[in-house]
Amino acid sequence: MNILVFTKRVPATQEEELRLLGDGNSVDLSKLPFKVNDWDNYSVEEAVRIVEKTGGAVTAISIGDAESDEVLRRAIAMGAKDGFLVDAGKVLHDPNARATVALNFLKKEGIAFDAIFTGVQSEDDQFASVGGILAGKLGLPYSTMVIGIDAFEPDHIIARRELEGGLQERIKVKVPCVLSIQSGINEPRYVSIMGVRKASKVERKVFKAAVYEEGVPSRIEVVKWVYPEKKGGAVMLAGELESVCKDLLGILKEKGVYQ
Repeated sequence: MNILVFTKRVPATQEEELRLLGDGNSVDLSKLPFKVNDWDNYSVEEAVRIVEKTGGAVTAISIGDAESDEVLRRAIAMGAKDGFLVDAGKVLHDPNARATVALNFLKKEGIAFDAIFTGVQSEDDQFASVGGILAGKLGLPYSTMVIGIDAFEPDHIIARRELEGGLQERIKVKVPCVLSIQSGINEPRYVSIMGVRKASKVERKVFKAAVYEEGVPSRIEVVKWVYPEKKGGAVMLAGELESVCKDLLGILKEKGVYQ
């Protein structure tokens, strides 16, 4: 089974303070560390596990700038056969534009596949829609929130989807297909720095995205970034324990937390 996995380089903002530039129309990314989108690590790992059992190959694809080559090297270190960088030289915020560039790339370059894996969403824009849009444009069956793959046959895949309330849905998806992988489906393998360095010796082909952007409309434009409104400060209760407990119960009753 030949599987394509789309992987994205994103800024690691969880423990960083973001700074807005100018009139708030952009974010200062110059001092932020970057990493592989978390959901994409699970996608690569699942694809590699399937190929290890069934044969075939995993090819990692990244749409981004030249720096995105680092996520391809990591995917290769995890077990991908090779990597393709579609160099857009910029961030494509519109998920429709990203999906269309991916579609044009696959068609013009004649990339053969049995399945395409994407992460459920990316950590930076969180549109969670590129996989679905790409599947629609390709006319292929699609499933998202995939939390398990139980069987992979030449003509179909048996997958489990995560639903609300802890429920799971078991489905049969015809091949070729597009699947968006949820975190927790597996435990991505550890990749050492030495492994990434060795992966740099594997060929990664670079394609200019401009070739595939023809006729791609940008329907979403980032107008402005804003900080969330600051919430009211905490109420400090002082005094004797009995008095503080009474005040606390009064607040809980007022908020409807305690009857």
